[in-house]
Amino acid sequence: MNIYEFIGVLIGDGYIRHNSKRRVYQIEIAGNVDEDYEYFIKISEFVQKITSRKPTIRIKKEKTWKSLRLEINNKNFIEYLFRLGLPEGNKTFTISIPEKFLDWKYSRHIIRGILETDGCIYFSKSKKIEYPSYPRIEIKTSSKKLKSQIMEILNKKGFKVYCRKCENTYSLTLSGEKMLKKWIDEIGLSNKRNISKYDFWKKKGFYIPHISLKSRLETCADGTAANAVGCNPTIQGFESPSALFIIKNGFTKIQKE
Repeated sequence: MNIYEFIGVLIGDGYIRHNSKRRVYQIEIAGNVDEDYEYFIKISEFVQKITSRKPTIRIKKEKTWKSLRLEINNKNFIEYLFRLGLPEGNKTFTISIPEKFLDWKYSRHIIRGILETDGCIYFSKSKKIEYPSYPRIEIKTSSKKLKSQIMEILNKKGFKVYCRKCENTYSLTLSGEKMLKKWIDEIGLSNKRNISKYDFWKKKGFYIPHISLKSRLETCADGTAANAVGCNPTIQGFESPSALFIIKNGFTKIQKE
């Protein structure tokens, strides 16, 4: 996890509440109860490392479903994010990658964070075998500008991205083994939700829809998961937040308020 991937997480499924008069400074990130807990721990450890405050992870119960929520209450950190160009409030149709981070050395991490919160890896049926085996990467967004940014960034780096629109949602899809391998080599995976799907497919040559995270990890318990992209700290994109970046942006380690 680094600051750029964290920006991607906020773009994908984050929300900043801000009301200076009422002293409200809060970040909330939503996730899947069954699939995203370990990734939320990773996010929490990153935030705690640079702010000295541990975020809260809780389960939010609705009438018919539950979701995982990570909450950060820290005025200085949120004001820092504002300076980086992240917006407050409802961003569904207007969110975009801040212009200063469109360069590939930043944006590849941001796009990874978006995938891990607002995207997925899935597998379609092929004529070869009974089970789904044709890999696809998909990111969904309702922001036209974000859709255009992601497509332009990835197309410039040789990715083949297809876009379709259904009502107010854009679906960006990369298809096939070649694109999946290129994504893993150049962007990477960070959430076990997606890492375990990739591992299962690599080991079996196919995927079983709706299989649980626990079952996927048990299937790959021979060490595949431990060596997967995103678990190995030497894989690009998973370094700690850059001290040089923090110094350049005027953000030193935040002390407890």
